[in-house]
Amino acid sequence: MSSEQERITNLEISLAHLQRQYDMLNEVVIEQTRELERATKQIAKWENEVNSMKNQMESPGDPLDEKPPHY
Repeated sequence: MSSEQERITNLEISLAHLQRQYDMLNEVVIEQTRELERATKQIAKWENEVNSMKNQMESPGDPLDEKPPHY
């Protein structure tokens, strides 16, 4: 009987270690997901700013308002 009890005890110890490792890895995944979401939002913000600046610079206006090249 003692070998069966030792086996069960060893399995319970192994399970406890696996559960701890699982919890630690889960924390890492959760934090990385948060960081990825923050980075994605920041990139989207930068893209909007770049597109806004690009649109402002590309606004050609009326060609009749431009001075000729010899001025």
